Amino acid sequence: MQSTETTVPYAEYAPLDAIVLAGTDTNPRRLLKGENKAFLEIGGQALVLRVVNALLEASTIGQVFVVGPSERLRQVLSGMPEQVTIVEQAGKMLGNAWQAIYASEARFRVLHGQDDPHRPLLFISSDLPLISPAAVDDFVQRSAFEDSRQEMKFSMLAGVAEEASLKRFYTADGKAGIERPYVHLADCRVRLANIYVGRPRTLLHQEFLQTGFDHRKAEKWKNVLALAWHFLGQSGGWQAAWITLRLQATLMAARRKGKLYDRMRRGNLTERIERACSTVLGGPVRMVITPYGALSLDADNEEDFEILSTRFADWSLIGPA
Repeated sequence: MQSTETTVPYAEYAPLDAIVLAGTDTNPRRLLKGENKAFLEIGGQALVLRVVNALLEASTIGQVFVVGPSERLRQVLSGMPEQVTIVEQAGKMLGNAWQAIYASEARFRVLHGQDDPHRPLLFISSDLPLISPAAVDDFVQRSAFEDSRQEMKFSMLAGVAEEASLKRFYTADGKAGIERPYVHLADCRVRLANIYVGRPRTLLHQEFLQTGFDHRKAEKWKNVLALAWHFLGQSGGWQAAWITLRLQATLMAARRKGKLYDRMRRGNLTERIERACSTVLGGPVRMVITPYGALSLDADNEEDFEILSTRFADWSLIGPA
């Protein structure tokens, strides 16, 4: 990644509106410890409050729209400035996201007298205890740099964290850590971070975002097969289905290494994956590497939540790789 220090991040739209997805209280499968993850506390603060505070301190972020159970959000986010808008949940992740998008668009329309489908927005999860303003600003700047190199602006710029930025969160010196499966690309191993810049109006097949979210646990074959099957129903989706199965097979081959693993991994080119995602979603997609591995460490399950709680103090001091 080239330096972004001289890049003015989205000067035409700066600062960006941010959309925080604060989950739902209505789906028991999305709860942790019987609770919406957004309201769990680490270091004495609810996770959603940590995320909102980081966004407010980030220089690249303007308005913040938090979508979820609005009554509970008002309690946790009481005293917030007018910069923060709470939006009532609509149901699943995609429906919630659109509720917040509509709210952001309505405000933009009042201020500017028109809509702009090419206006970028930041999307972020609410369960990131180690988030920082610096990590948010860095990702927005990197996304702006990638967009500046492309005549046709990206519909989605998805944050990914490399292994180098996640190693520092592994088990070490007798202290528990977190290590999750990677996507094995030809030149690096990555995991999705929980941060995106997107132009949702330019995605022709947004429904596949919900499909991908529902089957995101890619280490489970049943989810991989379900995801591939859904892709096959989309025009040109055979390529995405093939890439999905190939990445899962590479992950399994990684356990034994050897020539088969090396051969499969060499074919997992970033450009091929981006092209397949672009075809399925109906708009250009780019993966953006963030050096802040903490953006990939969400409260995914009870074990990880306990580790994040225990290691919060020392892990909060870890900066970019």
